[in-house]
Amino acid sequence: MKTAVAVSGGIDSLYALIKLQEQGHDVFALHARFIETEYDVVPQLREACEILNIPFHCIDLKKAFNKEVIFPFFDYYKNARTPNPCAFCNKSMKFGELLKKAKELGAEKLATGHYAKLSLFENSLTQDYGYCIRCADDEKKDQSYFLALTPIENLRFALFPLADKIKEDIKKEILEKKIAVPCPKESQEVCFVPHDDYRSFLTACGQKFGFDTQGSGDIFYLDEKTKETMKIARHKGLWAYTEGQRKGLGIAWSEPLYVIKRDMRTNILYVGNKEAVQTKFAAANNINFLVPPYLWSGQLYARTRFREKQSACKVYLQNIKEKLEISIQNPENTRAIIDNIHILQDEKTRLFVEFTEEKQIYASGQVLAVYDESGFLLAGGILI
Repeated sequence: MKTAVAVSGGIDSLYALIKLQEQGHDVFALHARFIETEYDVVPQLREACEILNIPFHCIDLKKAFNKEVIFPFFDYYKNARTPNPCAFCNKSMKFGELLKKAKELGAEKLATGHYAKLSLFENSLTQDYGYCIRCADDEKKDQSYFLALTPIENLRFALFPLADKIKEDIKKEILEKKIAVPCPKESQEVCFVPHDDYRSFLTACGQKFGFDTQGSGDIFYLDEKTKETMKIARHKGLWAYTEGQRKGLGIAWSEPLYVIKRDMRTNILYVGNKEAVQTKFAAANNINFLVPPYLWSGQLYARTRFREKQSACKVYLQNIKEKLEISIQNPENTRAIIDNIHILQDEKTRLFVEFTEEKQIYASGQVLAVYDESGFLLAGGILI
């Protein structure tokens, strides 16, 4: 099978390339230039591919990356939301533009260094839905969360050679093969933000992308018990804060304060005590269904951030325009979901989640990912 392998220069994608070659795939390496970097990995990548006798291709996707990832990144902060650029990149770039290029070069599959699985989705309701995304074996490295916005029809062209691998084992194998890794260090959280310092990046580059870091305003303390508010300080701009944030507020108070809400309409930042940032509810729009909800069964789980465990929950489909609210877990509602299947493509449709236990509030703009008890990724959306 002719397979393109997306190579960044890191150890994970290099391992994926070598492993597929060893398994007999007709592989070629495909590197995308998404951003300008101080260190160019292409010469070393090309050299590694020559040693392995693997064709190497490099394509320039900087213009598309600016449009699909960096501009939205600034736009989200401009509107007091916290974006997830990795999820945007997977949807529009890796399994969008890069997949398109791989096909043009004759590839039947696109392999990446993601820690995720493609497994045949089977449960009591279906035996033949097809392959879907599932959590990787290495729970600490599992990246299925970042694939939640990517259409399943694109992901079915993927190969994930790291699906059942543990990071430490990969490092040992690469060391034994004595292949130089162009970028041996772990990649940073957001590739285009130097040193993961997003505040400095927004301040330094904001003007270029139509983003203004000005806009200071009032900070109000919200009493969780009485619901009364009082002005206690000034903020530096709503963009500089995130729901649930505790550090860096710069407010002297009798107890630790947390960000509860950023109100764009009034330019007010609301803060409160720890109890005020606990919730059992979450809602998301722009829903991407990787498995149609009439095939969901059993206990469901959800994540509202990458670095957290999945939490047990109930999930509802809501559509205000059509005055619909359907509990997905109730088997009696399967027919109602099928009869209203058109709402799955309606931008007004939301996923509403009720967790069984309280957890810290989420940041608007991040990703809501819904899973079943077998670890299948069922749907993803943008938290509101």
